[in-house]
Amino acid sequence: MNNDHYVAAIAVVDLARELKRNAMIDLAQLRALDSRLASYVLDLENNLDVSELLGMRYPEKLLMTLWQIADQATVNRDIGILVGATISQQTQGLLSRMMTHCDTLEDVLDTYLSNIAFVNAAESWVVQRTRKKVALTFSFAPGKDYPRCAVERSMVSLHHLGRHYCQADIPLDSVEFAYPEPDYSHRLKEQFSCDIIFNSHRHALIMNETVLSQPLPQRNHYMKNILGQKISDVNMQVVPDSTEKKVRDLLRNNLSDFCSVDRLANTLCMSRTTLYRKLKAEGSSFSRLVDEERQKVLILHQHVPVATLCDLMGFKDVSAYYKARKRWGTLPVSVS
Repeated sequence: MNNDHYVAAIAVVDLARELKRNAMIDLAQLRALDSRLASYVLDLENNLDVSELLGMRYPEKLLMTLWQIADQATVNRDIGILVGATISQQTQGLLSRMMTHCDTLEDVLDTYLSNIAFVNAAESWVVQRTRKKVALTFSFAPGKDYPRCAVERSMVSLHHLGRHYCQADIPLDSVEFAYPEPDYSHRLKEQFSCDIIFNSHRHALIMNETVLSQPLPQRNHYMKNILGQKISDVNMQVVPDSTEKKVRDLLRNNLSDFCSVDRLANTLCMSRTTLYRKLKAEGSSFSRLVDEERQKVLILHQHVPVATLCDLMGFKDVSAYYKARKRWGTLPVSVS
């Protein structure tokens, strides 16, 4: 398993639950994205035990898809703020629990930065110190298509978690965002209680360096070491990519091209027969994977013209598209 392409499963399930709670996605859409994800969301909503998620990983693509759905919604445009400010004991992951037992807020920050790949390797925080000020600059890795609401979630979450761990206020001098002021900017000002600068050259939280010396009331070196070892154990679990995952990755990269089985098989350096055999051995099939990826495209682009949808999905004509839509009415969808 390549951690560059996988994220903490608990983070994905928690986000899906929050989007459903805020009417930005429904259960049918969640099932279309990933049947297991939908089941875990229901478990959370019914206060069932989801501790098995703590050691699980989900494809980063699934997390990005959820954020893109949130970004395209016409309701709750401040969803990133809402999610970032929500702390649920039920969905605290291993890293979050580990940080609870740090000595100071600076120790929390160092621990988080050292283990951020465990949650999402696409996230990056850079610490800059100048004239007794500390700037925590945030960004996603180049090429990662995370929308603005995902940026806001990460910025609000780090500040909110700091307050949660210290059980005290974390005063900020200012906050910067590298985009124009949105119509819900008052919500950001409510969260950070400081000056907000838009159209900056960066996303950053700026504070006095003394803030990082705040102690944590629940610090416990023994528990911190135990949880750190559990994180290391999860990171050491290396699983080679399955043929199904390789096929999905190509379809998600360019569905219109790779819905052709011959082209996809050639790209994977195998014959069509070998591809079919390997997928069958994994309990999968090429046609099912193409159908599932096409349905995800439909979920994300359901408001665009049919001709555009046909191009995105790789259909040769509109009639083929409508036949597929009719078939999907009863087609079970699950994503590994």
